[in-house]
Amino acid sequence: MTILTIAVIGAMILIVLLVLIDSARNGITPTPTTNKEKTAALQIAQPMNPSTIADLGAGFGTMAFSLAEQFPDAKVTAYETATIPWLFLKIRKIVQPRKNVIIKKTDFMNEQLYTYDLLYTYLYPKAMDRLQVKLQHEPTTLISNCFAMPDWNPSLIWPVESKVTYGSIYLYRRNATSYPPIS
Repeated sequence: MTILTIAVIGAMILIVLLVLIDSARNGITPTPTTNKEKTAALQIAQPMNPSTIADLGAGFGTMAFSLAEQFPDAKVTAYETATIPWLFLKIRKIVQPRKNVIIKKTDFMNEQLYTYDLLYTYLYPKAMDRLQVKLQHEPTTLISNCFAMPDWNPSLIWPVESKVTYGSIYLYRRNATSYPPIS
């Protein structure tokens, strides 16, 4: 075995270990947003014209970079705690520069989310439970891919063909700024 082969195998093992450790800690593996889900979420967000956006659990940046492109005057903060997706986000920002994207390796549950005009998330049920508790008394406009807030009534449910079946994009507006209707 050559040194290069050993180095490649070692790097692959390290990457797999990092993904496994982060997945165990976060409760989910990175799951990219499909083009159909992205298109639906961007259509829902369009009439809002937010000036501050947070992508909660940004993964590889599909939505953060798309929102930054759609709203070039908005500040888009991509929160990601998993190491490999976070590194990918950092590299992506170099390769695909977006001055309005801020990448944070921070748990968004420790942030003041009420400071954002729009929150986007593609989490999983237990994380949605925790997020609902955090946002319970805060003004919130939230677009959620696939997973609903357990006790909130969505303002809009947009069915979308998902990876395996049909899913939905949910819009929640709670004590938030009034936006034009979604067309």
